[in-house]
Amino acid sequence: MELLFTGGRVLTIDGLDHIVSGVAVRDGHIVAVGDSDEVRKTVGPEATHVDLRGRALIPGFCDPHNHFSMSNFEPRSVDCRVPPMAGKPAVLDAIAAAASGSPEGQWIWGMGYAAGPSGAAVLSRTELDDVAPNNPVCVMDQSYHSCNANSAALAIAGIGRDTPNPRGGEILRNERGDATGLLWERAMDSVHHASLRAHIDVLGQEVVADLVEQNARRHLSHGITSLGDAVVLEDSAEIYRLADDRNKVPIAVHQMRGGNEFFAAPEAAASGAFLMDDVSDRLRGGIVKIFMDPVWPTFAYTKCHADGTHEPMGEPYYGQDEVDRLVLGAASHGLQVAIHCLGDRAIEQALNAFERAQREIPRGDPRYRIEHMFLPQDGQMDRAASLGVMISHQPSFLYAIGDGFDHFRREAGLPFPALPTRSMLDAGLTLASGSDYPCFPVKPLTGLYAMVARRTRSGVEVAPDQAITPLEALRTQTLNSAAAMFRDHEVGSIEVGKRADLVVLSHDPTLVDPLFIRDIVVQQTYVSGDLLYSV
Repeated sequence: MELLFTGGRVLTIDGLDHIVSGVAVRDGHIVAVGDSDEVRKTVGPEATHVDLRGRALIPGFCDPHNHFSMSNFEPRSVDCRVPPMAGKPAVLDAIAAAASGSPEGQWIWGMGYAAGPSGAAVLSRTELDDVAPNNPVCVMDQSYHSCNANSAALAIAGIGRDTPNPRGGEILRNERGDATGLLWERAMDSVHHASLRAHIDVLGQEVVADLVEQNARRHLSHGITSLGDAVVLEDSAEIYRLADDRNKVPIAVHQMRGGNEFFAAPEAAASGAFLMDDVSDRLRGGIVKIFMDPVWPTFAYTKCHADGTHEPMGEPYYGQDEVDRLVLGAASHGLQVAIHCLGDRAIEQALNAFERAQREIPRGDPRYRIEHMFLPQDGQMDRAASLGVMISHQPSFLYAIGDGFDHFRREAGLPFPALPTRSMLDAGLTLASGSDYPCFPVKPLTGLYAMVARRTRSGVEVAPDQAITPLEALRTQTLNSAAAMFRDHEVGSIEVGKRADLVVLSHDPTLVDPLFIRDIVVQQTYVSGDLLYSV
């Protein structure tokens, strides 16, 4: 099969950022890139012709940090985001409606509620009991670092009055010592695991496989052709395999293996237990995910007081020796490692672990990754660059909550603004941009807007000196993100020999006003030359 694209603006994202007008594809791979008239000569008369009519053709977006397996069940869950929900009463009404239409004992799963660590907006155990008296309920926080559970869910998870807090987690309690239903970090693991497992068992393999395909199609509608699932549990891996067996994984998914529960230490993964995760062309493995610091009650950072003193805040999940052992174990099996780090204290531990791993188990191209790196301190970006560490960040975070987070950053006396993109690139870091969906918006064009316009959802401008150009931003979302998943040899740019993972945009983001970027429309998405989405 042959394809011919002509008459547009082809942003190749190659080494010189060439912009051409034509591309030819044969058997799923790019065979010619250049002037439309010249490219036309490389295909036969039966080639399918796509007249771009001045539109932009770019490489498929790669999303290296996406919680795809978390969002598979969204169609079977209660959307608890505010907005579109009007507030807590509306969320409780929606949970009540879901429970009234479900068999007794079936789990009710809510997603995307953001109440903060305390206050009247928190969904209490008793409130959830009232609206769903016959069903276990788990409502995931927007951050996915906490959840709200009712009494039935707590009982199934084995959480009672005398259950101690796990290391790295907290069971929130009232003045009488009873669990309120709010579970932070590792305290939520048992509820999350029980509810996920129940979804698989109740829905059955065929329905679960269909949900995976539906989720992939949704991502294709945003131009995403490859992604990394940032925590893959045993249940998640089972879901992927049964979907892949049925040819229902139309995009490339890289399984970032975690522990046996969401925030658990990835002991088995680091010891090489999942070396066979390269299941198929679409389902891949080879990377271990480690959580270094929490969201609740706060991440691991250094607060800088006005008098010049410093105060350590938050607690990392691991001591230095513990994370060193995990990284060394993964390195000994040739595995890539990605470490979630929000604050500078977590970042420092990750950099120490990577430096030790390279010293004791030197590797030519390990592509160690720090995920997020929202709050680096002086020198950490330069150090990461010197170690060859890649930064996988999420610009849609700036769009969604950047104004509030920037306020926190200033209150804490931290030196860099939220997502210091310009500084990261200037330090020589390889920056890969993903979404962290469903925690933050999935659309890559939203992230592109945030990096170029430095605007939040409300229109607030945050650190405009950290803006980067549209081509620089596109590179972070395509070629750099492909490199973060060891796929830059096959996707991420429009070059001869690479797979024809391509996206047609309504407008060229390098030519429009930055404030218009988020309104650009994905009109077609091709994976290996196959048209899988079109408006």
